[in-house]
Amino acid sequence: MDYSLYTIEDFLTDESFVKYCLRDNHQDIAFWENILIRYPELSTKIHQAESLFFLLSVKIDPQEKEQELSKLKSSIEHLQTLESEQIPAKTIRLKSRTLWFSSAAAILIAIGAYALLNRKDYSTTIPVYNELSTKATIKTGYNERKSIRLSDGSTVLMNSLTTLKIDDNYNENNRVLWMDGEAHFSVAKNKDKPFIVVSGKTATTALGTSFKINNYKMHTSTSVMLTTGKVSVGTVNHQKIINKVELIPGEQVEIVETQNKFTKSNFELEKVENWAERKLVFSMASLKDIKSVLKEIYGVEIRTEKQPKKPIAFTGQFKNENLTDVLNAIGFANHFTYTIKNDTVTLAF
Repeated sequence: MDYSLYTIEDFLTDESFVKYCLRDNHQDIAFWENILIRYPELSTKIHQAESLFFLLSVKIDPQEKEQELSKLKSSIEHLQTLESEQIPAKTIRLKSRTLWFSSAAAILIAIGAYALLNRKDYSTTIPVYNELSTKATIKTGYNERKSIRLSDGSTVLMNSLTTLKIDDNYNENNRVLWMDGEAHFSVAKNKDKPFIVVSGKTATTALGTSFKINNYKMHTSTSVMLTTGKVSVGTVNHQKIINKVELIPGEQVEIVETQNKFTKSNFELEKVENWAERKLVFSMASLKDIKSVLKEIYGVEIRTEKQPKKPIAFTGQFKNENLTDVLNAIGFANHFTYTIKNDTVTLAF
């Protein structure tokens, strides 16, 4: 191989040279150090190519990058000055333009080379949560709901007794949140930055869609309900997402994390709409039905001290009412009182 004919672009597209820049292969390091000895006239060009490569490396801080870029520009300008002293004006302009175009092309090639060598699938990688994070940790109290807007335009409707933690580098390479409780997510589209919600050992990944997750600690499982778009749901294992299943609108998956068991089923989209609006519709509802609806809408566990003497068949509708108002109405009609402690409601007949 006649390396004396190599351009900067040739060096940057040479796999062995890229490995030499990365310093991760002893054979390639020895080879290119030998080339520098054999072809001292290539020293300037090789160092320029190496500078361009590391100029785009995330391992170099911005100040060092600026220094490398400044050195490279000075070197190119020096070459132009030397050429201007020896070559006619018309040829100088052509050489100058070619040199600058060549350098610009080299930068693009270096970007591509570095990206290919360091490509990371952010849709399957979970960063380690920093307990000392300076980013917001958002919580809702008993009987409280919050709607928040994230920096990328995505929105989250948090149910009561829910905690949402935001990654320090949110909206850089990916968009990662950690959640305990229950929330509905409307995700801003960005195919290059996957949106990932980690709930327990379950990770839900989307690009632009809307879905609801229920992951209260009192429940034995996590459920994900998809209303629009497409998501994949998998298990987090050492920062990687494995065993993924995909959902389409109207599908839900229930995950029993202790058994790593995924169960898919269908649901009525109206169910999530009712949850978002806190809309409760009871028609001759039994005590079991009432418990199920209150648990679904408010995220609370319903217990009873004594069973009612007569079967309950409650009919009524509520919209955007808080839990105590709903309990007062149902309790008045069915002769029970209640107490609330954390996420548990106890009915006393």
